[in-house]
Amino acid sequence: MGATFSTAQFSTLDRAVRGLVRKLRRLAIASSVAVAPIALLLGRDDGLGELEVILSLALLAPAVFLFFFTRGILGIVSLPDRLRRVPGEGQQRLTELTRIGNDARTARVRSTPFLLWRLRRSLGSVRDVAGIALPLRMLTPGYLGLAAGSALTCLGIVVAGLICLIVLALG
Repeated sequence: MGATFSTAQFSTLDRAVRGLVRKLRRLAIASSVAVAPIALLLGRDDGLGELEVILSLALLAPAVFLFFFTRGILGIVSLPDRLRRVPGEGQQRLTELTRIGNDARTARVRSTPFLLWRLRRSLGSVRDVAGIALPLRMLTPGYLGLAAGSALTCLGIVVAGLICLIVLALG
């Protein structure tokens, strides 16, 4: 006997996860903005050197990772809808591949590029249907640990950016 889930459970989870994603994205944006006062303070006396530029770019890395993590989480949240569409999409792709095969038997050489284009499109769609498990890599312990570390680092960068902004305003 398989596990059953109500759509109400998924919609509640969907809302909660989307709320978390919004907060994480805001944190990533705030962290990215906070790099500017840090860079300004680093280059206040003698301008930005190579080391300061590299450090400033490195401070953007946690925000970028956090943003990509949120994209992956949204991919996971969309899985129930994708799973509901799989049987219908699979049947449609099989029908299309059968049509392409029948057309290929009677095709002339000049229509080969068109058939290859249709085949590429159908196989790309099959790959999308088969790639349902790909977003689940976001739930591995290592990836979750990196996301948590990035979120904490982003929070630290925001605090450091505020401190640098105060120092720049007073100095």
